[in-house]
Amino acid sequence: MIQIGGMILVMVGAAATPYVQKALTKIQSKGQGKAKIKKIKNAALNNNMLEEVESHSELAITAEEERHRLRFLLTTGTMGIAVMAQTSFLWLTPISYLLIGYFSANIFKEAITALFQEKKIKVDILDTGVILLTLMFGQIGAAAFMVWILDLADMLLQKTTKKSKKYIADIFGEQPRFAWLLVDGAEVQTEVKDLKKGDIVVVSTGESIPVDGVITEGGAMIDQQSLTGESTPADKQEDEHVFASTVIVAGKINVKVEETGKNTLASQVISIINEASSYDVKLQSVGEKMADKMVIPTMGLGAMGYATTGSGALLAIMNADYGTGIRVAAPIALLASLGNAAKNGILIKHSEVVEKLKDIDVVLFDKTGTLTSEIPTVSRIVTVDESYKEEKILFYTATAEQKFSHPIAAAILQKAKDENIELAKYNDSHYNVGLGIDVKIEGNWIKVGSSRYMEREGITIPPSIKSALKDTGSRGQSAILTAIDNKVAGMIELKSTIRDEAEDVIADLRSHGIKEIVLISGDHDAPTKELAHQLNIDRYFAGVLPNEKADYVKLLQDEGKKVMMVGDGINDSAALSHADIGVSLKGASTIAVDVADVIFMDGSLTKFHYLFEVADNLQKNVKRSFLMIAIPNTVCIVGAFMGVFGLKASLVLNNGFNLIAAANGMLPYTEKNTKEEELSKDKDKLKNHIKYEDKLPEEKRLLH
Repeated sequence: MIQIGGMILVMVGAAATPYVQKALTKIQSKGQGKAKIKKIKNAALNNNMLEEVESHSELAITAEEERHRLRFLLTTGTMGIAVMAQTSFLWLTPISYLLIGYFSANIFKEAITALFQEKKIKVDILDTGVILLTLMFGQIGAAAFMVWILDLADMLLQKTTKKSKKYIADIFGEQPRFAWLLVDGAEVQTEVKDLKKGDIVVVSTGESIPVDGVITEGGAMIDQQSLTGESTPADKQEDEHVFASTVIVAGKINVKVEETGKNTLASQVISIINEASSYDVKLQSVGEKMADKMVIPTMGLGAMGYATTGSGALLAIMNADYGTGIRVAAPIALLASLGNAAKNGILIKHSEVVEKLKDIDVVLFDKTGTLTSEIPTVSRIVTVDESYKEEKILFYTATAEQKFSHPIAAAILQKAKDENIELAKYNDSHYNVGLGIDVKIEGNWIKVGSSRYMEREGITIPPSIKSALKDTGSRGQSAILTAIDNKVAGMIELKSTIRDEAEDVIADLRSHGIKEIVLISGDHDAPTKELAHQLNIDRYFAGVLPNEKADYVKLLQDEGKKVMMVGDGINDSAALSHADIGVSLKGASTIAVDVADVIFMDGSLTKFHYLFEVADNLQKNVKRSFLMIAIPNTVCIVGAFMGVFGLKASLVLNNGFNLIAAANGMLPYTEKNTKEEELSKDKDKLKNHIKYEDKLPEEKRLLH
């Protein structure tokens, strides 16, 4: 009768939950009301709507933390009351049942939702069963302990989620509040939030760049590890882009502001990772799947224990479930893994990527800009006859191209630089889009462009050049012609170059279990086949238009394969979105619009090794956590069947090792990054060997 009355009180306590929570919320809101009003008023006075939004967000986080803390204190008190009721103070028994019912309401609700709405067997059903069974057999202390330990796990996950987001934000360093704005030649200290697009800010050695922008003057060695994972500082000069949250190791630069605040690349990265991590925690993580699978076996073992040994074995076995601990440990490990990947220049936009990686069969590489460099190289220079020297053709062509930044111009200018050819200056020029350039150099009219351009201009292409063009085309390479005073003087042949790391990366992918490497290209068959042969690639598709690449992804998927597509960003967007995992090498330039699941921030193929390492380490961590839970629980179940272990031993073993497993999930936070050590050494070397002429004035250092 006592148990029946107790169960009724449990139901009453659970039913009263919404009303009690409403009352508690009302009391809590009164305490926070003044602070809330003050923050919003301050935001309004500052005319800063973003600050107002952030103040609401901060209050929401604080309220959630306070709710968890208060609930944990109350469940701790409930456990104490329940133990007292079970041992000495019987009059506390009804109060214990009411409190347990109240604090179990959420667990009961999740179980009912899973069973009747989702029609799934989930771990919440097992938790509910354990609580109800312990109450039915009069073990109210154990029931209260069960509620308390679940609250502790919930609070631990909430705190770790917050810690993970802080950890990710810390990767990019503390955002500077002030910047040195250049006004009429003088540096004026200005709040970063007041900067506008087009402003010029001055950043010196040791300072963090406060904005995304372009260098207009000066040069610097910049630590970009927070964004790209590069272990050594990058040399940045005029007209190159720099990003907020990166740090100047040596030098001084003037930066033209392009983006500030939440629009900067660093802020976008933080936002994307936080969304990815929140997504996985809200939905079903790998740990939850594992936990749910263990519900029916645990119930079956419990029934067998009751039939063979009695109620003590039933309670011990039901409590010794394999899932509750892993449900907390796995998401914790995942959050830490996402942060560590970002620390190494890998932006994982969707957290399920780390689970999908182990199932990938095929890696499909786009050729241009992925396995080959975007900028080609000059393979040969052909002159029409002996009256023209190769140096002369290169001089005129490079001079004509020097004001352009497309890949062909870059290749020719690099060749001229390698040959120490000094270029001339010119003012009179005309550019025909997609065809060629018409420019006057040292009194001669120079035309540089395709054979089609020469024909359009009425310039005859000599037989020797036609023959060279045919040979170039048969090898899948390209060429541009140079005409001097309306006569073709020669041609420059260009070929694509394989990335230095391509061969090693393909071998590394195979070592990670990738069964097939495929190449796709818009180029002719000959050069695509040659590249596939050079890199030992299994299959290739040539002459594919950009809009057709997605069809080839589907073709591979129709063969029953899981496909990872590797492209250079927006140009391959359709194929990247159709692939099981899309990887972009375009990096920082397209992060806001890139459809890829993963972005390598520095555009290097070598990031593949660490991407697979992140996934492998996560799997190992989750398996290790599961073993930490499975072994003691198995011992407990066997002991329960033998009549050695009862409910108390089960509570200690199960929940003790659940907490140890949760601690194991946090291990990725403590992983030492070797790249950090290398970067630290590089910084020390630079500081020891470089004499800075542009050190900060004393008052400027004090302000920072």
